[in-house]
Parts: sequence; C-alpha cells; structure tokens
Amino acid sequence: MNTPDMSEWWEERRRQRLEAFRNRRPVELRHKGDLRDEIADWGSRLFDHTARNLVLLGPTGTGKTWSVWEVLERALAVGYPGHIMLLAAAEWQEIVGPPVDRERVRQMREADVLVLDDFGSFRINEWTKDVIGPVIDWRWAPAMPIVVTSNMADLVTPLGERIASRLGHRATVVALTGEDRRAQ
Repeated sequence: MNTPDMSEWWEERRRQRLEAFRNRRPVELRHKGDLRDEIADWGSRLFDHTARNLVLLGPTGTGKTWSVWEVLERALAVGYPGHIMLLAAAEWQEIVGPPVDRERVRQMREADVLVLDDFGSFRINEWTKDVIGPVIDWRWAPAMPIVVTSNMADLVTPLGERIASRLGHRATVVALTGEDRRAQ
C-alpha cells in the first residue's frame, strides 16, 4: 500500500494558505517595496516562537499596514503554519463594540498571530479597553504575538499603563517616518 507523500500535502497546504492570504491583501497594498530589517527579522522569529509583539508607529501613509501584510505574506510563503487573524480597525471595533462578539473575541485570544491595524484611529473608550484589555492579557502570559499599527506616538494614554505595558513588553517597536505615500 502506498502512503501519500506528506511533503506534497504540506506544500499544497502552504500554497493554498498563501494564495488565500494574497487574495485578502488589499489591492492598494499589493505593490513591492522594501521591508525594514527589524520587521523582517520579527517575521523570521515566528517560526521558533521567539517573536513577541510588533508595534509599528508613525504618521498616516508611512507604510505601517503594508509592512504588516508584507512580513506575514513572506512568513506564509516560506511555510509559517500558524493561524493569523489580521483585523482592520473597522473589523476589530465591530468585534469589541457593544454587543461584543464573544466568539470572535475568543478567536482573537487564540490566533497564533493577532493583528490590530490602525489602533487609535477610532476612539478607545472604557468599553473598548474592558474588552481588548483581557485579550492582550490572555496573549501576554504565553507570549502570543500581537501586531499593532498606530498613528499615535503614545499608547499609554488611550490604553492605560497596564495594557500598554503588556503590549510593549519585549516588543519590537518600529517608528516609520516620511511623507504620506498616498498623497504623492
């Protein structure tokens, strides 16, 4: 009896996951570009589970969201097997806003990599902190990576000291600068 070649199965699974991710990637973010070395290094550490949080800060249009899609696509291209939950601001705001989508909050806690894009582009009120804080707490103890992009230079004010501390603990923090690329 012939047993199927598992390497072929894994390669097909990798290819399908990469294709699905590429199809989800926003059209305006599908261009090639230079990924900062520290962001690429963070992505390579996903494989040995030493990647912690990644915080990308900077003004509008400096490539924060593009960098997230790019680093995660590169990781999937070389076989990263983890579950990535990448949420644009409107998506994660819908999950945590009243009424809370408890199933999606559970998924946010359990994803191998959780991305909260455009953090602070919506008002972060006490309700939001009460829902997102436990998600960050839950992920902090086992060192499950959270990726945050934000135009805000200071995350302590909107999040509070405790949540911001856990988000920043052993995080790779990268400040992106420059002109708004969309305005050019």
